[in-house]
Amino acid sequence: MTHPNSGEGVVAGMIQKLASLPLLALALVACQQEDPNNFAIDEGNALNGSIETLPIDESSPNNDEARADAGDNVAAPSPPPGDGTSAPTIPAQYRGRWGMTVNDCDPSRSDAKGLMTVGEKTLTFYESRATLKEQRPAIATSFSGRFAFTGEGQKWERVITFTRTGDTLKRADEEGSFTYKRCA
Repeated sequence: MTHPNSGEGVVAGMIQKLASLPLLALALVACQQEDPNNFAIDEGNALNGSIETLPIDESSPNNDEARADAGDNVAAPSPPPGDGTSAPTIPAQYRGRWGMTVNDCDPSRSDAKGLMTVGEKTLTFYESRATLKEQRPAIATSFSGRFAFTGEGQKWERVITFTRTGDTLKRADEEGSFTYKRCA
């Protein structure tokens, strides 16, 4: 048994007090955290933000037009993607004949049920055909679009995302993910 006035008791008491300091600090920090939903937005200033204008690119083939617009140093905005000026198209790297098996790529076979032919605006499968209606946002290494399908007397729409790595194409939609190889 240790005596309350002995050196051992004092050291043990100090260790106990020191051990409780981090807990006290954590409790203090937790009490001072602000509510993340408690913030103010000055909407008047947010709406009046300035737009940075860049200098004219002298190497641009259209720099005559840019110089004509540069009188007040404000460039004309470019039309946003999908503004209706051009119909959406499937990027060239996804186009071609793609098969799920080697036999799907054999043009002499009539039972190529895993063959998918990707055109500029169309997808052709064994018993259905799809037309690209709109491009959808996707990551830089993929293409995604909403397609209108017809086949076997039915019509439906589906969003499809393509991801290509070399000669492998993955098609993903609500039914799952399917892997194809480029036909030679």
